[in-house]
Amino acid sequence: MKKGMESLVSALELPQDLCLGAAVITALGCRELTIENHKGILEYGPECIRVLSGMCRIKITGSDLVISYFNREAMKIEGRIREIIYE
Repeated sequence: MKKGMESLVSALELPQDLCLGAAVITALGCRELTIENHKGILEYGPECIRVLSGMCRIKITGSDLVISYFNREAMKIEGRIREIIYE
């Protein structure tokens, strides 16, 4: 069902973040990351933060990582960001 919905959203040229709950990730260099449309935090530590989104899990690795802002729609992660991995 999810694959069919993705095809429909793509064919109709609708915004995936609104229709499918896809995360919107904005990186400012390697020191700041904003994730919109998240579904919650799965793991939180200074070297790894894992976040649940509507379509996948997002793993952020690095050092001195902190969540400096968090609400229902968005979060901001700061520190030395090394990788963003979609699981």
